[in-house]
Amino acid sequence: MAGGMMLTSLKNRKASSNLCCLIWFSLCVLAGCSPEKAELHPSAGQRHIAGEASYREEEQVLSGFQMIAEYAAKPYATVGTVPPSPERMSRKKKAFLSFDDGPSRQTKPILRILREKGIKATFFVTGKSSPELQSYYKLIVNEGHSLGNHTYSHDYGYIYSSVGAYRTDTEKLNDLLARTAGVRPDIFRFPGGSDNHLSRKAGGRHIMAKIAREMTNIGYQYFDWNVSSTDAAAVTLPKQDILASVQSNSRGKNQIIVLMHDADFKTTTVEALPDAIDWLKKQGYQFETLSKSSFVFRFLHPPG
Repeated sequence: MAGGMMLTSLKNRKASSNLCCLIWFSLCVLAGCSPEKAELHPSAGQRHIAGEASYREEEQVLSGFQMIAEYAAKPYATVGTVPPSPERMSRKKKAFLSFDDGPSRQTKPILRILREKGIKATFFVTGKSSPELQSYYKLIVNEGHSLGNHTYSHDYGYIYSSVGAYRTDTEKLNDLLARTAGVRPDIFRFPGGSDNHLSRKAGGRHIMAKIAREMTNIGYQYFDWNVSSTDAAAVTLPKQDILASVQSNSRGKNQIIVLMHDADFKTTTVEALPDAIDWLKKQGYQFETLSKSSFVFRFLHPPG
């Protein structure tokens, strides 16, 4: 008797289960989705953009060594990018090489390689007091490359202490570039990137959003990167590691902004550069310089 009752109970459960599946299938059909491809869509409150994620969430302030590792290794933002445009959705492959922190003793070797390869690049430079290094600003421009502003001092504690401090330091560099190279760049890159965490120690957790809003409102455009060479992961990273990072982080992307560094000790960046250019050419990339009308990639969107 007990066995018969158990069998009847199992049959009833199976029938109920089948009925639930049928109801779920019907609802999916009415909603315009298929059971195989049903997706969970986040509510408006769950959606994230890079800017919101960067300054609304409480995060630990990183040490200098942690910042170097993050700044160097980050290949692309995990959430949110600038809304796509026809240019950004293009199937045409474009590479924008960018060099931060110069001029330095490596600037001339970099320029020589770019000249030999027929490549134009963008140099996000800082302020230099040496007359020789100051002469490199004009040399970069004369060879057809673009200058971008990377702040005069590159001093996180100062530039990220307030909106005014960042703007003052940026304009100080632009004044120097106007005198020495005859240009005032309207593009810039934040030291550490637009979502760096060390800025919070100087100016609070909203400081990057405030600076991004101000600089955008007065006519500047800032650029992060979606391909890191990881050459900042060590004082001098092995050449093959730099090349491997460019190759792996470029795959699957039609438009890439490549981060490299122009600094005295970045000798292996110079050594890896010819091979990196050759590899990118073989992948079908054409090289261009960054401007306000070019492809842009940001970790943090300026709030409205």
